[in-house]
Amino acid sequence: PARSLVRVRTTANKSIQIPKRTGQFAAQWVSEQGPRTETDGLRYGMVEIPTHEIYALIDISQQNLEDSAFDLEAELSSESEEQFSVAEGAAVVSGNGVGKPQGFLDGGAGLGSTNSGSAATIADVNGQADGIITLFHSLKTGYVRNAKWALNRTTLGSVRKLKDTDKQYIWMPGVANGVPNTILGAPYVEVPDMPNENANAYPMAFGDFERGYTLVDRIAMALLRDPYTQATAGNIRFIFRKRLGGQVTLSEAIRLLKCST
Repeated sequence: PARSLVRVRTTANKSIQIPKRTGQFAAQWVSEQGPRTETDGLRYGMVEIPTHEIYALIDISQQNLEDSAFDLEAELSSESEEQFSVAEGAAVVSGNGVGKPQGFLDGGAGLGSTNSGSAATIADVNGQADGIITLFHSLKTGYVRNAKWALNRTTLGSVRKLKDTDKQYIWMPGVANGVPNTILGAPYVEVPDMPNENANAYPMAFGDFERGYTLVDRIAMALLRDPYTQATAGNIRFIFRKRLGGQVTLSEAIRLLKCST
């Protein structure tokens, strides 16, 4: 699910460099024939996203491959693809950037946060959703149009019980086919790797993830079928590998909800 949230790019290089605005100018008013000077301040830097390798090594006996009632090799590929996606999703959320992608929950990502108003839950001390509402309105206006919530299924269960000060549920079902369910009017994605409610945990994130986080694909899942290394043991060795990277590229586009007073 994390891949559906973020921006995905491909590269033919070991890493990818993305321009990042580090300074901005201010527009100035001027009379019809008034002097015009440079509106200095606009600056750009570069964010480099390195790619990392993920692999799986599986030994299967030659007889097992020969006697299986179905295509066991295709099954291995399917299982490996699923497990690669599991590892990728965990890294996008909480990876530390060392030999793997940097997650948006990593402390070095620099995301802002809003306290829930309760020490260990997403509800405030009165059992209402004031903290979530504050988070919703803390995101800059320019990012709200494409913003989504990220949370796991357990936290979603808690959200569905919450009401605002007018006793209205903040979770609303889609009213027509193709219209997603929403939290405070914004769609959400269930991300299994988001943490549960707990003291000082960040169980919810809200923002324009496509602008805030970039995932880079270098090599799609590749298979090396090695019949030689384990030949004396009667095995065939399958080595699956993939190269990708990712990190936060615009921290102000995503904000977190922290379980804290």
